Amino acid sequence: MKQTLAGLLAFGLLVSQTAVAATVTVTIEDPGVQQADLAGIGASGGIVETFDAAPRGAFTNLDSALGTYSAGRIDPTNRFGGANESQYLFSQSSPGSTLSLNTAARYLGFWWSAGSVANQVDLINDGSSIFSFDTDDVLDFLAESTTDTQGYYGNPNPAFQGQVNHEPYVFINMFSAEEFDSVVFSGPNFESDNHTVAKSFAKENGTNISPVPAPTSLTLMASVLAIGAFVARRRRKAQQ
Repeated sequence: MKQTLAGLLAFGLLVSQTAVAATVTVTIEDPGVQQADLAGIGASGGIVETFDAAPRGAFTNLDSALGTYSAGRIDPTNRFGGANESQYLFSQSSPGSTLSLNTAARYLGFWWSAGSVANQVDLINDGSSIFSFDTDDVLDFLAESTTDTQGYYGNPNPAFQGQVNHEPYVFINMFSAEEFDSVVFSGPNFESDNHTVAKSFAKENGTNISPVPAPTSLTLMASVLAIGAFVARRRRKAQQ
């Protein structure tokens, strides 16, 4: 019995060390929205990178209003991207594009255009991922839950109205309980624009599409301790 209890507690400690994840709420804005509502969320320290002033073409270590992007390509507006018909960031599949922020943030927003499967966003703090979001969750939500699915599909800008109508154009918000100091954009054909960060926010907005979170270390430890207490009670009864 002692070995069983010790094994349970050891397992709990091991899992708790690997299952820690920040609490992050992911929401999407209404169809056609292409920028963050910083005033609406009561943002503090909000900054927007539009990529309009960046030189076009492939780059390494692009300095921006938010920080430094490790790699990627700046494209002119076309049917695949460019909020309000402007330049945008194309993140290449490998190695992706890592944004090292000048100042740690708790909010990230971006316009995801001509959305492709398996695009991924990772929020990083001090070298470790605190949250990973696969944009397939957006596609699943649009297919199953929204009442205006078609409103999200096709480029909403006048010059390209309705083009690429088999892919979604969505503004995504990420509200984090924990600070992050860098962001990784990865996956195939990842077009995005109007990257927005804020040091803090007063409230969340948009339609919540958050995936079911993994158990936190606190929840796991509580479960393990409950199991341990149960085993201990059984042991005391067996000794009576």
